[in-house]
Amino acid sequence: MPVSIRFIVAVFILITAALLSQLNVEWRLKPQLFRRSPAATTGVMDHSFSAERCADLHNRLLQKAIVNEPGAVVERNLIARLVDASRMFGEIPNFDSSPLYHFFSLLDITPLPHGQYGLLTPEIYQPVPEAFFSDMFSHEPDAILLYGQNNADSPMDGGLFLNLQTYKVAWHWSPGRFPAYERWVSLEFALQTQLDKWESGKFYWDTDARSLAVKRWIEADVTDALYAWDRLLLMIEAKLPQRGQKQLLRLEPLSIESMSSFQIGSFAGEFLRRAPRPEFKHVAPGISTFSPETLYEIYSAEPTDSFRRTFNIGDPDMKDWASLVLPASGMVSRDVSQKSDFDIKSFDEDWGYGKFTVSRRAGLYIGPDIFDSDVVRFIANSGLPSACQFDGLRPWGPSRSPRLSEVLHHWALLVENGIWKVDADGVANDNSWFDANIRQSKLNWVRT
Repeated sequence: MPVSIRFIVAVFILITAALLSQLNVEWRLKPQLFRRSPAATTGVMDHSFSAERCADLHNRLLQKAIVNEPGAVVERNLIARLVDASRMFGEIPNFDSSPLYHFFSLLDITPLPHGQYGLLTPEIYQPVPEAFFSDMFSHEPDAILLYGQNNADSPMDGGLFLNLQTYKVAWHWSPGRFPAYERWVSLEFALQTQLDKWESGKFYWDTDARSLAVKRWIEADVTDALYAWDRLLLMIEAKLPQRGQKQLLRLEPLSIESMSSFQIGSFAGEFLRRAPRPEFKHVAPGISTFSPETLYEIYSAEPTDSFRRTFNIGDPDMKDWASLVLPASGMVSRDVSQKSDFDIKSFDEDWGYGKFTVSRRAGLYIGPDIFDSDVVRFIANSGLPSACQFDGLRPWGPSRSPRLSEVLHHWALLVENGIWKVDADGVANDNSWFDANIRQSKLNWVRT
């Protein structure tokens, strides 16, 4: 039976399409590092990258993670797993001489049953080669998910990504856009910040839960805040008008007894009972410190069944409520929902911050979350809740609100640089400064 030309052409087209499809699959599976030249990527190579130092930090983190697991087995077979996950790696010329290969070859990991992931720290999982590449993050073709996040959900929907061209890392969580390339940091820095949390006691082994855990606050958080507080007061005192060479004095901190009748979070109470109070009035635009009298006046006026008083984010041993630590003179108006600014008019919405305030009083609040008891939220008299927040997400780890110490340091800079004026009562600007200068109020992430 003769075969028509049309049939032959159709078969040829089908075969060609199948070959192209297979080629496309292999091309997408081929590690991005070896598909593009360094000149094709955006960003600058991190020439300080050291496979040895980064691997040493990783391995030290792993030892801390498993020290209470006597049966833990440590292996150094990430390269073999990588090749198994994507055979293309084994076919790459000179792959075994690349810095990335050297780094992977030095990493210790703990094998777990299929479908399980081993933690490296309370925040991140150990590398899982099978999850390095994902269609979910295909819009960033030069990056692999090196350390998946521990967010009680899929660890593979975000975490710490490594750029295979620059060897820099950034934290990213789908959906959303990756940070700009200038915000990516060195892998060594990111791993060192994780190790610092172990050494400070922020990370620890919970013997009851038999798992890695995060302490809500540690002594270093208090001392950091007290140091920043002292620096802010010194900056203001240095610019106070001369008072006949009168020596400036500090007033005693609030007593534990003066706070005991009110629901004040554990970290907030610790700071207030140890922070000396200034003689002058304003430590920020329209913001003062508590006296025993104003503390009683403001907190005692709060209804006993208020949402703030009944919402405890901590546990029976360490109760945590949102707590006002530096009050404003004003209160957020009842008609705030009529304002045009979305952030301001959201004050009384279910997702707004109004329910966490003390009878709508503006000021600086310690607003604890599930991991950090020393993070803050500033509420302006207008109801604006977005001043004194970070400008963007944290590039090297899970994002959070600013710590009390970070906001106080930022305020000290605003005084030091003359952005806030000082008169006999302290900071002279009024509270509307925060609404008019929200960008200047924002903090930048600092690599310390």
